[in-house]
Amino acid sequence: MSPTRRHLLLALGLAGLSSVGCTITAEVPQIQARELRFTGVDGAGLTFQVDFIAYNTNTFTLDLHDLRAHMIIEGNDIGAGVSAVAAQIPPGRWTPVSATMTIPWGGVPASLLVASGAPQLNYTLRGEVTVEHYVSIRAPFETHGTVARDFFMRGATSTINNVINSVLPGFGNVQ
Repeated sequence: MSPTRRHLLLALGLAGLSSVGCTITAEVPQIQARELRFTGVDGAGLTFQVDFIAYNTNTFTLDLHDLRAHMIIEGNDIGAGVSAVAAQIPPGRWTPVSATMTIPWGGVPASLLVASGAPQLNYTLRGEVTVEHYVSIRAPFETHGTVARDFFMRGATSTINNVINSVLPGFGNVQ
């Protein structure tokens, strides 16, 4: 069979499949953030563990591979990051998924910590998980909560001490 005839038969076959309604689709899974635990803060970024559950309404398994998230603390945009996630969501059930993420920044804005005398700071985490099954789709989620202001102050203390010690060795002992 000549290459031209093969291409013609292939094109006719594809046209026939599309005319009977064969499409590749996947329903977006439901994503619910369950818990967010702040685990570290330093000059490089804010690190946290996010646990969520996902429900797959499709009749096939979905693969998760990226978590993209944006952090807002007390209305201030702190930054965004991406974390690799390697999980599968089987059809018809809730599946727990966990990811560790670091959002890079230059440190918590000083005005945020000074202006907020409250012992707790409000945060919002908005994100999406990339889901794959022949097509790539993004499943959104959002969670809100509070974090102790002291959590950020502990991270800032070591940075302040390092700066003081670089200028005046031995004097950087801020508690």
